[in-house]
Amino acid sequence: MAVLTLPGTLPATSVSVASLVRLLKTEPLPPRAGTPVHLPPGRKPRMVACSVDPAFAELALTERVIRMTADAKMGWRLHEDRMIGWLKERKPYERLIELAETMADVIDEFSADAKAPARW
Repeated sequence: MAVLTLPGTLPATSVSVASLVRLLKTEPLPPRAGTPVHLPPGRKPRMVACSVDPAFAELALTERVIRMTADAKMGWRLHEDRMIGWLKERKPYERLIELAETMADVIDEFSADAKAPARW
């Protein structure tokens, strides 16, 4: 697991490879986020997402962001001014560094509108 501090608070949102969520036996969803959405069928790996703010999710959860998350075989969650990321199993230090770098890349992919703190 890795945690990044963000420059501002963003709406609680979660995106994960579906198999990682199943392994947890409980979904790492934001409080009051409602039912998780399984992203389009046929996607490999299967992905699940949830957000307390559908407008934010539409801006932030682009195909590129979802693909980056899937390619890294990871999950992540926004909680206040933090981004929390996780992998399937314990990994060597280098893999944790890759996780943190991918998380930073995901945040960089968010549109300017999605990152605008005044908006949320």
